[in-house]
Amino acid sequence: MTMRAFGTRKKWSEGRWLLAGILMATTALVMTPKAEAAGEIIIEDTEFEGISGDGRVLVGYFVHPDGGVTGRAHWPGQAWTLPGRGGTYNYARAVNRTGNVIVGEGNDADGISRAWRYSGDFQNGDFIELGTLAPQIAQSTSYARGVSDDGARVVGHSIWQGNMHAYAWVEGATGGVAGNEQMYRLGELPNGNGRSVARGISGDGRYVVGYSDADATTGLAVRWDIGDLDHIGIRNLGSLTGMAGSSIATAASYDGSVVVGESADADGRIRAFRWKEGATNGVVDNPEMLDMGTLGGQESWAMAVTRDGVWAVGATLDEADTQLAFRWSEATGMESVADWLVRHGVDMGDIALVMANGISDDGNIIIGQSIEGDPQTSRYRGYIARVDAEHGAGLMDVAGYQRSLHAAGAIADAGEFLTWLPVNGAHHRPLMLAPSLSGDLCAWATGDFAHHGPSATGLALAEMGACADLAGGNLRIGAAVGTSASWQDLALGGSARMAGQYVLSEIDWQPDGTPLLLSLTGMLGGWQAGIERAYSNGAATAVSRGQTNAIGGVVRLRADWLEAAVLGNTSLNPFASLAFGGLHVDGYSESGGPFPAVFDAQNLTHADIRMGVTAVTELSAQTRLSTTLEVAHRTGTAPAAKGHVPGLFDFALGGGSYAHTWARAGVELDHALTSNVSLSASTHLASYGRDPTLTASVGLKGSF
Repeated sequence: MTMRAFGTRKKWSEGRWLLAGILMATTALVMTPKAEAAGEIIIEDTEFEGISGDGRVLVGYFVHPDGGVTGRAHWPGQAWTLPGRGGTYNYARAVNRTGNVIVGEGNDADGISRAWRYSGDFQNGDFIELGTLAPQIAQSTSYARGVSDDGARVVGHSIWQGNMHAYAWVEGATGGVAGNEQMYRLGELPNGNGRSVARGISGDGRYVVGYSDADATTGLAVRWDIGDLDHIGIRNLGSLTGMAGSSIATAASYDGSVVVGESADADGRIRAFRWKEGATNGVVDNPEMLDMGTLGGQESWAMAVTRDGVWAVGATLDEADTQLAFRWSEATGMESVADWLVRHGVDMGDIALVMANGISDDGNIIIGQSIEGDPQTSRYRGYIARVDAEHGAGLMDVAGYQRSLHAAGAIADAGEFLTWLPVNGAHHRPLMLAPSLSGDLCAWATGDFAHHGPSATGLALAEMGACADLAGGNLRIGAAVGTSASWQDLALGGSARMAGQYVLSEIDWQPDGTPLLLSLTGMLGGWQAGIERAYSNGAATAVSRGQTNAIGGVVRLRADWLEAAVLGNTSLNPFASLAFGGLHVDGYSESGGPFPAVFDAQNLTHADIRMGVTAVTELSAQTRLSTTLEVAHRTGTAPAAKGHVPGLFDFALGGGSYAHTWARAGVELDHALTSNVSLSASTHLASYGRDPTLTASVGLKGSF
């Protein structure tokens, strides 16, 4: 039985269940038990089902990019795919107060659904199936809907051969049903059809709430007392029309004294209710049950309640029959979540918050679903709404916020590019292969400009250096200082900028009488970064700003075979190189905006192997043209965004490792202006990889 026992929910509700039906029909490619970083999977169509007491862990399910539906233990910045049973869907339904136990259900390859419980670490936790109330029947099913604060008790319902009964699964218990001693049947009200469903459990694990058929009704809200598992009691909470009628209890406070849900009133309308043990201000025929009202429409339903029972959330219809998420207390009455945010300064635009499914212990964090624009074409998106004195007011679109975290964390990308730019840019060839001029001493000035297309990052450097020839010209040593910078535009007007300085040294050696040229190049640099991370705050754009420092270095060993072949006035010069690099980015804290983040430090390492050939053509006594083709392969640590959003959640996006192979081609023109001065200009193009897509360089060299 579903909520539809009391009537037809309109508009958004119909769309929500239609969407769920579509998702159920397109789940053939679900990913099961594998943990993935959310940086690899952007969470878009998200249904949040539950929230931990401190607001740090959300659970639910989402539409996987391959079309499947996957249960998630979900930080908005980090989503872990929970283990499943090998079937076509997997749903996470509830999480305990501390966020380390999650319950839900999934089906197997034969389509049989079973409740499960996941506990511990999100990458290496303990996944168990809870079984059913009829374990002797292979086709029996079970579903989980609630979990106690300590995670030791799980509630839901089990179905077999047309029977549907509420259960409580108790960790370590031995007195349950035959064949499944940890699962207890909760029982039903008298004179009914023998059906019951558990929808929630009090934080202390004593009371279970849900509904049971009774007295020819289609369901009455009930509260089971499982404090003594040998003598489980059941209490009829009644309805808004008295102790009969129709009602469903969906959630309970920590001690079970407050229960929320929905009930049909005397006119058959679905109305959210708050039942409070011992209250006297409820409806005439049921003083403990209070009608929460609506926001001008005919219907409302409550989905969750705070630990202390003060605040409740759910959805209601307004006077235009539009579904709205609400926040309610007895003292304040019902207010839409959108109006709550607007009252604290959030611009909602045409964003509609259509459901509130969970609320934190303090009532200041609410999760649910939203849509923006045309309801007929818009997708549901998970949101987090928060209002508190420390952080202000904000409405987070989870998918968009996740992308902004990942983009800001990729400041390490720019740091990697800047680390390698002098080595493979200004020093793409050894010093000894620069134009030969008279004199044993030299000096140079070089400027590089580059663009890395895949990350839309611009790069530049300016460098000055000097060199000296030793050992009769077989040995050349050089040193340089330079400044470099990067710039990148992020989404919604955000940006990332880096600037700093580096030092570089090189030693080239050509053994006397051989065509082999060996070179060793080392670079060490430091940069300062400024990040402006932009993300949506309702219909407006918010910006959180941060500053950090980075230090990186590269060591490269290269071998060139000079004039391996000569064709007329063109020589072919093969080369190979091996390089190692490292980068450290300091952690930093953002300021500004409703959801500033704290980013952890990053440490990246890389190994770079290159092989290629340079064709050098003497165009004249003063001018030569060099054409280079090379293949590069780099492995290393992938940039990550790790840290936490104060007052909300931890995040971990990206990271891991990568391995890229790409090709690069370049041309360079050297022209001797005098016997002591030469001018060089080059350009390089690279395929998709870690080199800039386009590089242009110009340099001036003098000898004396």
